Amino acid sequence: MALYLIRYGELGLKSQKVRSRFENVLRNNITSKFIKASKECRIEYDRGRIFLWADDEIFTEKSLVKIFGIVSFSKVEETTSDQEAIFQLAINIARPFFKENMSFCIRARRNGQHPYTSMELARDTGSAVFLAYEHLHPKVNLTNPDFEIFIEVRQNRSFVFTEKISGPGGMPLGTQGRTLGIVEKQQDIAACWPIMKRGCRVIVAVSDPGIAEPLRTWDPDLKIVGPGDLQQLANAHRTDGISLGWNIASYDARQEELAGLDLPVFFPLIGMADTDIEKLIARITG
Repeated sequence: MALYLIRYGELGLKSQKVRSRFENVLRNNITSKFIKASKECRIEYDRGRIFLWADDEIFTEKSLVKIFGIVSFSKVEETTSDQEAIFQLAINIARPFFKENMSFCIRARRNGQHPYTSMELARDTGSAVFLAYEHLHPKVNLTNPDFEIFIEVRQNRSFVFTEKISGPGGMPLGTQGRTLGIVEKQQDIAACWPIMKRGCRVIVAVSDPGIAEPLRTWDPDLKIVGPGDLQQLANAHRTDGISLGWNIASYDARQEELAGLDLPVFFPLIGMADTDIEKLIARITG
């Protein structure tokens, strides 16, 4: 099974109790995608990191880029924290990538007690890789290298990898409340997405369910309902707020529709340029 190292961000800044709850939600969101797709996986947790073993690498990477709370992830190779073992693994991982006159660098970080510093580990691993491929005339470039090797040492385990793939970041879906997302046209799904990124479940009210389907790749449990009165819909589904895809012009023309509402109303797109909204829609539907 391929091993992935998953990084998360701001939820790690919460108190111990809250962080543990949010980490459990993130872990459940990951496993839920695999269960729904009848795919096998195994998850292990270490402070600040989640380790995921999975058979289907294509499915795994397509899924992880659409799970809120994940800042980035990498497919990694594991070895011990022994320096010689790290050197050899780095040399092996570099082999398919090295070409004549290629520049490279080693980025290393540690968590725990070791007989070497992160800087020493990067330096010594770089020397080992350089000597292994000296016949290709490699160059060390710490600023803008052609190729990077990353090393992360955590206690007595080390993980070596060559790529960091970005996730959407934000908070794990389901760690906050529920919001009613009013979708009248495709642009409105772009107003639902930032709310989901902050950890809210969005209940989508739309006359044509097909418009909202792209959001289901971000939330497999997405609930879609028909249109109706805003307050009645919000009450019926016990939501904590309402999200609208209005811009400034829409707000000026339609603000009377919000009279009498006793819930917060969010306008995530109101300060965005049309080009930025188009880019966000492309990301959601991609």
